[in-house]
Amino acid sequence: MSLAVDESCDFTDTAQLSLFVRFYDGEIFKEEFLCLIPIETYTTGEIVFEKVKGFFNQHGLDLQKVNLLVTDGAPSMTGKEKGFASRLTVIHPSLNTLHCIIHQTILCGKLSGELKKTMDFVMRLVNYIRSTSSLQHRLFQALLQDVSAEYNDLLLHSDVRWLSRGCVLGRFCALQKEIIEFLSNQKTSKAVELLQFMNDVPTMSRVAFLCDITGHLNSLNLQLQGRASSVGDLFEKVCAFQRKLEIFNTDLAGKMLHFPTLRVVATDDTSMKMMQEFMNNLIKNFQMRFENFKIPKDVLLFVRDPFVVCADRPCPSEAKNIFHSIDEGAFQLEIVRLQSSDVLKAKFREVGPCDFWTQYADQFQNSQNLAVFLLTMFGSTYLCESGFSSMNIIKNQHRSRLTNEHLHQCMGLALTSYKPVFTKLARERRCHLSH
Repeated sequence: MSLAVDESCDFTDTAQLSLFVRFYDGEIFKEEFLCLIPIETYTTGEIVFEKVKGFFNQHGLDLQKVNLLVTDGAPSMTGKEKGFASRLTVIHPSLNTLHCIIHQTILCGKLSGELKKTMDFVMRLVNYIRSTSSLQHRLFQALLQDVSAEYNDLLLHSDVRWLSRGCVLGRFCALQKEIIEFLSNQKTSKAVELLQFMNDVPTMSRVAFLCDITGHLNSLNLQLQGRASSVGDLFEKVCAFQRKLEIFNTDLAGKMLHFPTLRVVATDDTSMKMMQEFMNNLIKNFQMRFENFKIPKDVLLFVRDPFVVCADRPCPSEAKNIFHSIDEGAFQLEIVRLQSSDVLKAKFREVGPCDFWTQYADQFQNSQNLAVFLLTMFGSTYLCESGFSSMNIIKNQHRSRLTNEHLHQCMGLALTSYKPVFTKLARERRCHLSH
């Protein structure tokens, strides 16, 4: 099994440690909410480790069965000496650890310099229209309604929301003309200053560029989200996006086919140089974070499609570094036998990797064990993040006195994938005819 671990505060500022588990139950791969552990004081790596260890011991679970730990990359989780992951590897040396792939892609696109100032300007303008006064906000909405604009309002930005930046910029660019008209009718000095920014060609070209590139990053983010995705699924999508970035970089200096918002805006040489520098840094950031991925690419490719790799790849030694109990020689011969079967190849194309490895590969024991080992691995903390959304709905200002035990139980009911068979439950109950 693999663990996804993340921490967040509930409505009463109690730190809640969320654990999800992905495992193979003998028939299918499952992802389930494991527990919600309250932390009353500091959320250091030592305390997190003791809490998780205590939960496993209390319920008779074996930490040695965990093949991968994925976290959000916070220092308390990934610290080299005192982090939760490093403490766990002391008692479980063969444990693999992973920084959430979704979080890593967000860090790759972090803004700096003039582009960050441009984004800050957009946030200032949005806040000016939406937050200066309720009357001003209503007047802006009335203007959008009068001119039959595409949208009825601007969106607010929040750094903690994965898609926020791209959505805010997309809405901002779509309502650019209406924003200029609204600011032109305002008499305040701040409105005049913001209007000057809106009429500044280099600034608006940078806004248009950010709108397009964050739109592409949001598309990747949406592909990485969701349940039932193993680490191989997510890594494959990231590799595909890295190839797209090369196309985007070339296209930026050409026809701008992939930059529709920027294409219709005048661009000066200084801004273009800045955009190309950002694209080069974005490509380097992705390469730096994913080039030395702990799980070898050839091993992941073998599990995803064993019929497209060479017989000597993946290298048996690479597979053994991940799955220590594998027989290297037998594994290499299994690859040859597997790829020689046209029947199995057709079956793989029909049912996909998960069903193929669990139902049709019993005669290839080493390959099957390796595949199940990797297919049980999480690639992100998406389930933890979405679980916190449920937590904030369950424990809110109207239910702030909900105990930690009851919150844990409510979370289990809200997040489980198990479905009760009500007809079977009803048949097993005895009717009281006297009532």
